[in-house]
Amino acid sequence: MPRWVTTTILIASCCLLLFVGATLAANIPKPGEVPHDATGRCQDGSWSSADQKKGACSGHGGVQAWFGKPPKKATGRCQDGTFTKSAGQGACSGHGGVAYWLKKSAA
Repeated sequence: MPRWVTTTILIASCCLLLFVGATLAANIPKPGEVPHDATGRCQDGSWSSADQKKGACSGHGGVQAWFGKPPKKATGRCQDGTFTKSAGQGACSGHGGVAYWLKKSAA
């Protein structure tokens, strides 16, 4: 095989690898950023949005913590993924602080 063909294949492979890596990285939450649809945290530190715990983190070392859907009267989400029913200062103390507040539902 001519050297220029080998070089072209190598360059194309590197470009594809960089593109795939950048695409995957864009979908990974930043450290401390809890995805709004997260239902569990995997052993490797990734988040799961599975509907049930069984199989939620297959391929990621298993489930480290399961949170499920927000409980009734939950007001916010803590940095560690747990939910809080408190509002204001100290709502997620011991859980890394508030990641985000949940929207109030219309009664």
